[in-house]
Amino acid sequence: MKIIVIMAGGAGERFWPLSRFTHPKQLLTLTGSGQSLLEEAVERSMALVPPANIYIATSLHLQKAIQDADLGIPAENVIAEPCKRNTAGCLIYAAATVLARTNLSPEEVTMGVLTADQRIPDTAPFVETIGAALESAENNNALITIGIQPVRPETGYGYIEIAENATPVANPSGRSLFRVASFREKPKPEDAAKYIASGRFLWNSGMFFWRLSSFQNEFGKANPVMAETLEDLTDALMAKDQDRAAKIFDALPNISIDYALMEKATNVMVIPGNFIWDDVGAWDALCRTFPTDNKGNIRIGDPLLIDCVDSIVYNAPGQKKMAVAVAGLKDMVVVVNDDAVLVIPKDRAQDVRKIVTALRDRGATQL
Repeated sequence: MKIIVIMAGGAGERFWPLSRFTHPKQLLTLTGSGQSLLEEAVERSMALVPPANIYIATSLHLQKAIQDADLGIPAENVIAEPCKRNTAGCLIYAAATVLARTNLSPEEVTMGVLTADQRIPDTAPFVETIGAALESAENNNALITIGIQPVRPETGYGYIEIAENATPVANPSGRSLFRVASFREKPKPEDAAKYIASGRFLWNSGMFFWRLSSFQNEFGKANPVMAETLEDLTDALMAKDQDRAAKIFDALPNISIDYALMEKATNVMVIPGNFIWDDVGAWDALCRTFPTDNKGNIRIGDPLLIDCVDSIVYNAPGQKKMAVAVAGLKDMVVVVNDDAVLVIPKDRAQDVRKIVTALRDRGATQL
């Protein structure tokens, strides 16, 4: 059985004031398609597996909102982790849930892990690449990931290093498959430039593929305690003992799958992606997803702009409810919601998370 798990548990704080605790980034329309990021992710997944084989992994407080979004998959396939344990916990819980529900052995299940915060405008090459990744995972005792060819020295992404003079591994899908030499976290600008110049680095897309037996085996070597947790959690869920499952899950560390597994695993391979990809991570990403006017501005919700250049002005309530006018801005982001306003330079878009933290510390309710 092939299944797709879409991770959709994050808050997307860097899209405040649009993203909120109960209405996060993945439920927003941020690519100009008219669909939410999560709708887009589910639609792409349906070209790979039947709706019954698509799972959305999220937080308890978002489960109902995602079910109510009517995404075309069974409501019970929107699975909620008992508590927040980052992406490693998320994928252990998803794997245990699938094994418990299907009663299949880990050798019989191939899992593809996608995220709900990516812009992929051209579905056909994406589907071809993901199909190759699933087939590669099915035919190799390895963890497979997708790397994106860098188009700029991006410092907000992680990178995947391919070994120097690496040759492609034989692969039934016919796609190039390379052994991963290392993972590098978000680099300094000068390091990002060196990565691109070498030709051996790809952006880490955050998409993973493995047979659950490979997932279990590699976890057993990288983190034996977490591998044991997967087995115990599967047993508890098979017995429908939710209280025991919650206690087992609660004992997991709050750690990403990159740190817990991918950076320590001994057998990781990467397929270079041949599709347009963008991580919709902060407000400045809209510059790559929405059309601009003749001065490089992005206008959403019909705001009035006078003498503005290369700015983003997002009027969420719309001009009939809220008149928004700005003048003389350059390289700025202005976002107006019903109860909050954000004004920030584009090159500091990542700092919105700091703003959210500061607002939380002062007891703000607009979160």
